[in-house]
Amino acid sequence: MEMSPRLRAIARKVPQGAHLVDVGTDHGYLPVWLLLSGRIEKAIAADLRTGPLDRAKETARRYEQYDRISFRSCDGLSGIRPEEVDTVVIAGMGGETIMSILAAAPWTHQNTLLLLQPMTGMPQLRMWLQGNGYAILDERVVREGKKLYSIWTVRGGTMPPLSLTESWAGVDRCGPMRFDHLTMMEEKVEKILRGCQSAQLPDRAFIGQMEEIAAGLRQMKKESRPMTTVKEIFSFLQGKAPFELQEHFDNAGFLVGREGAAVSKVIVSLDITGHVVQEAVEQGAELIVSHHPVIFGPARSVTDQTTTGKILLDMAENGIAAICAHTNLDAVEGGVNDALALRLGLSDIVQLEQKGVDGQGRPYGIGRVGMVSEQSLDDFSRMVKSSLGANGVRIVDSGRAVHKVAVGGGACADMMDTVLACGCDTFVTSDVKYHQFLEAKALGLNLVDAGHFPTEDVICPVLRDWLAERFPQISVVISQRHTEVFSYL
Repeated sequence: MEMSPRLRAIARKVPQGAHLVDVGTDHGYLPVWLLLSGRIEKAIAADLRTGPLDRAKETARRYEQYDRISFRSCDGLSGIRPEEVDTVVIAGMGGETIMSILAAAPWTHQNTLLLLQPMTGMPQLRMWLQGNGYAILDERVVREGKKLYSIWTVRGGTMPPLSLTESWAGVDRCGPMRFDHLTMMEEKVEKILRGCQSAQLPDRAFIGQMEEIAAGLRQMKKESRPMTTVKEIFSFLQGKAPFELQEHFDNAGFLVGREGAAVSKVIVSLDITGHVVQEAVEQGAELIVSHHPVIFGPARSVTDQTTTGKILLDMAENGIAAICAHTNLDAVEGGVNDALALRLGLSDIVQLEQKGVDGQGRPYGIGRVGMVSEQSLDDFSRMVKSSLGANGVRIVDSGRAVHKVAVGGGACADMMDTVLACGCDTFVTSDVKYHQFLEAKALGLNLVDAGHFPTEDVICPVLRDWLAERFPQISVVISQRHTEVFSYL
């Protein structure tokens, strides 16, 4: 079924597997489309009026989804139990109506995703949300014909105080419709000003406020910067960690999306999982920069029948691009292994094994070597676990004190001979196999397996800082949902 650009934009923000209620459902297009697309399994369609609810039922019957939707005749959320839903859509209503619906349902502060699309009263609604314990996580403006619609992602929480101008401009800092949206808001403010100034008894204080807002909107338009593109970000990362340095087995690079796509928000993550993609959708991120490639082996199909296929489909359907910097980022100066060595407090850091120099004459190679104050392996291993936030570490104690340490983020245990040749007494890496533990013991090398995720996740803050410094006009955040996948008993 076809949906309008406005409803499609809302649908893209609905999490996979959400328990959804569509308040003021009208024709029921949104829940029916979400069911047909497989994004949700069931839904609630609510409306106070009989006519729209009947039309929604007819749409559900036409597309054979009637049994998967619970139809509720109720005012706002009054007929919805909190435990029934985790995602609430309120679209096509005035801001004052949305305020009254939320005020009557205080449970929406708790673990509930709100997708709001107000038609009027947006400045008042933003200020009300801020003052009543809600945080606007993201706003996206979409065009439908000649009209612009603002779609908000909201959760319970706190947000930075909004100025008068920001209450009109919103938090869509640099979306593709930003300039047009600011222009529309400016025109509305100017219209209000003309009406106030022509009144018999003009309210000077109110006029002053509106003049301040108009000036602020004009300044925001002047400061609107050209959009950053996926191509620009890839080119920047190419300069930091040339992709031609990747190992022959690797698949690092620009792997998903359109290079000309505009980017206003980036999520940095060690891996691209389904949870990370959903996080990007909810936060309005157009790009994920990861260490591990989202496509590694040959992809013979892209369907919802495989884990990788589902991830790629979700990314494509939501317009999310992927740049993955893997073994090239392991090897370059300032990359994974330098980040790991610095996190563990090593000094006098040098390359473990130089493989060559890049096009700019910079040496590169996997692994680093550095010094720590002499200490026992137990003390050092506890520090490693704490510094990396690891759930546990596996160690081989060769009976030597720790002083000269090699590090290899990820699976680098096959470099033990090189580590010993450099005169190291200790090696920190991950994914060590049983025979490698035995070999380390026989060779007299302390071995600390701190886990793949902890030894490589150290690069995420580095990537965030690189991108944030180079592209100050965009938002760059580290994934909060991707964590170590296993634990120790």
